[in-house]
Amino acid sequence: MSRKLLSYTAIGLVIGSTAIADVPKVAVDIAPVHSLVSRVMEGVGSPKLIIPAGASPHEYSLRPSEAKSIQDADMVIWMGEDLAPWMENSIETLSKNAEVITLLEESGTKLLDFREGAFFEEHDHGDHDDHDDHDDDKDHDDHDKDHDDHDDHDDHGDHDGHAHGEHDPHAWLSTENAQTWLNLVAGKLSASDPENAGVYFANAAAAREEINDLVKEVNSILEPVRGRNFVVFHDAYQYFETSFD
Repeated sequence: MSRKLLSYTAIGLVIGSTAIADVPKVAVDIAPVHSLVSRVMEGVGSPKLIIPAGASPHEYSLRPSEAKSIQDADMVIWMGEDLAPWMENSIETLSKNAEVITLLEESGTKLLDFREGAFFEEHDHGDHDDHDDHDDDKDHDDHDKDHDDHDDHDDHGDHDGHAHGEHDPHAWLSTENAQTWLNLVAGKLSASDPENAGVYFANAAAAREEINDLVKEVNSILEPVRGRNFVVFHDAYQYFETSFD
């Protein structure tokens, strides 16, 4: 067999193996979750971010490119309607055949009830869009640096806030939830793409260790100010407080 024929045969094998190992197209709602999914898919593929960093997930109008990301997706990963009440209809309309993973409804996700009382009355979340700043997974920023360090803005106008179910939807601020979701995403991707299962699970395991290291670092940083009161625009940080209490 000639060298040229061998080369053509090798190319054919590569093309064939690439076609078999078809990486799922994944769309993710918000930047913090996108960072986690990106970490799991590292070396295999890249998920699409639906809601840009800095935009409010409560009320948002999809751009054509973002709608196409949902339409083309084999898998859509989002927090749930308590955070983005408008998005369920968009997913159902645009991506009828995709596997939809609703993190707030997944087994293993730890949920906290909305807090009540004088300081938390009516859970007022109006006049700001700062949710993508609540990313406790600082170790994933190398993958999505543009998702952090952004200013709040109100391109989409005032809003009444969450759909206000029973639970606080800011669950990505829990380091425990982040680690749970890493395993969940690795499992879902592996079921869809078995050939890359080893990569997905190895990435998830590495990311969990990175979060463990981050927890130690943050605890060290917080130690001098532990027990002090702090003021924020709205009550979105109780998962963080619980993680680092």
